[in-house]
Amino acid sequence: MGRPPCCDKVGIKKGPWTPEEDIILVSYIQEHGPGNWRSVPTNTDHLLFTKGLLRCSKSCRLRWTNYLRPGIKRGNFTPHEEGMIIHLQALLGNK
Repeated sequence: MGRPPCCDKVGIKKGPWTPEEDIILVSYIQEHGPGNWRSVPTNTDHLLFTKGLLRCSKSCRLRWTNYLRPGIKRGNFTPHEEGMIIHLQALLGNK
């Protein structure tokens, strides 16, 4: 039973994302907002005169969530954040 697969795996691109694909994904999300990830690969075919994103919907969601989302923080922890992590770990343990 379960959920049907997100894509038919035929013609789906794998591997690193190109800057052009990032632009297509970001412009789609700016226009429609994040959500209904299954429609993203098929509904991006009108953007920038492309054939759409030849990516799985899960790949689009993960790319947005982990790399392209505005406000995502990259880099090292600040000394304050590091102190808070150490304090909370001592207080709560590995919960």
